[in-house]
Amino acid sequence: MVLKRIFTAIGVAAAAFALSLSAASPAAAVPVDAPTPVKSRIEAAAAPDTAAEPRTCRARFAENVNHRLRAEAGSAILGSIPAGTWVQASCTRVAGGEYSACGLSSDFWMEVYWKGNWGHGAWGCVQDWEYTS
Repeated sequence: MVLKRIFTAIGVAAAAFALSLSAASPAAAVPVDAPTPVKSRIEAAAAPDTAAEPRTCRARFAENVNHRLRAEAGSAILGSIPAGTWVQASCTRVAGGEYSACGLSSDFWMEVYWKGNWGHGAWGCVQDWEYTS
């Protein structure tokens, strides 16, 4: 009977110890994101926290911009988007290949719809960007 109590006590202590090891502290459970370096005029623009429904956006570029198939400076050119022309655009930027355009260097691109095709334009050349819905 004494051995049974000792083994029960050991089992309870081991279970309590195992539970204490498996419980993560709240600070350890939250991943830390590194800040994004700001390279252009509008990269700091972010969606409002209250945006729960899908959004649509539009953008216009400060200079003529190549409309590229992929988010890379060496990607195929689908056309040229004239400066000041509003185009349908994604509401977020995408990371891609590094480029220098409009006096800035960046690796962020914006997905844009131009002349029947979705492609990418240099994020650093965006003059204006806004939600349309």
